[in-house]
Amino acid sequence: MTNSSRNRMRMTGDKAKSRPGDIWVISKGKLTDMDLSRICEGGETETVTAYSLSELGRYLLNPNPIQVEKKLIGCEVHYYPPYYKIKSKIRKILPKKLHGLLKDEQIPPDALLSNYVTNKAPMNDKDLELHLNRVMELLRPYDPVIKKLLDLDQSKVADIVGTCQDVGGNLSYLNIQGSIDDKIGYLTEFIYKNVGVILDKAYISDGLFEMKGFDFQSYEAEKSYRLIKFFINGEAKACVLGVDDKVECWIEDVKLLHYLQLFAQLIKMNPKLNKSLKLCMTGKAEPMKLFFNRQLGIDYSEANLPEIYRRAFEMHDIAPSKKSIIKPVLNHSQLGVTFNYVPQSRTGADRLFVNFSVMHNFKALEPIKDALPQVYSEINKSASITEVGKFYLLDSFRGYKDDS
Repeated sequence: MTNSSRNRMRMTGDKAKSRPGDIWVISKGKLTDMDLSRICEGGETETVTAYSLSELGRYLLNPNPIQVEKKLIGCEVHYYPPYYKIKSKIRKILPKKLHGLLKDEQIPPDALLSNYVTNKAPMNDKDLELHLNRVMELLRPYDPVIKKLLDLDQSKVADIVGTCQDVGGNLSYLNIQGSIDDKIGYLTEFIYKNVGVILDKAYISDGLFEMKGFDFQSYEAEKSYRLIKFFINGEAKACVLGVDDKVECWIEDVKLLHYLQLFAQLIKMNPKLNKSLKLCMTGKAEPMKLFFNRQLGIDYSEANLPEIYRRAFEMHDIAPSKKSIIKPVLNHSQLGVTFNYVPQSRTGADRLFVNFSVMHNFKALEPIKDALPQVYSEINKSASITEVGKFYLLDSFRGYKDDS
């Protein structure tokens, strides 16, 4: 985050309550009679709500591009269709309505992935480690991907797109600038190294946020931005304000606020998630992804009921015959929230750690209200209300990805 961005921050009185150093996302909204004439001209403005955003909340909503590091592991080589150059010349002299007669037969791209291995595990003998790294660098030109790239007939190549991979094994594409020769040169120099990848924004796709672009270690809990949401001519709009209440950025999709509100709620509910975030804040882990998923379909049978219900059953001595009432209720209105990160490792091996939480909409418990009033009341104590709805923490799991 730049100094100019920090200077544009504004303290607000309604910041989410937190102890010094605690991480927070967004405060509860408060109605305000703020004059929006300088922000929105024309139309009838109604119901203005003001919020405070933390540095983390601001990052999640920021519509600007971010840069993250990913490992360049290969590329896709895209070829011109057969007789492309000849057909291009013919199209220039044919009427546009006849261009469809010269359809191009597409050639599938070649996917080239490297099997080059770097020695990431630290050694006690630093001289030996340095020597081995030099040997590996000398072997790089013999990587099959590099050899294939150098042997390409560039006249047949339309484009070369880099392929990157993160610790979780997720692949993404990297647009490389320059001519085909420049792209080959870039790949031979940086393949299997970390490279800077520009993403459009932190919000990647439906419910998915890239977290590597946020500097948790420089996070300051006392800093806040001001955000307002309002309706104009019946349409919801939201923006972040800077100095003198000037619009710093507009929120492209107001529904993004719901993700922030749910995340803020979950941080307060789940100590395990809080612990994971603090590892990132202290530099003991590298954040990766934050994902909200409403299509879980977790089937809770009586044998694996969540702890919150087991405690409620024991506390109120619920008869076993009534426990079956719970199962169909728990299988609906689930919201999964996954926070992935890579903890520091003494061996130097990067392993993705998964913090998974299941939030449950309290509305789903309506069918058990009369049949199990004690359980209903007990769960109600754990639920909290946001603009998105009333949710409670149903379950949570933690562990390394792919562990059996």
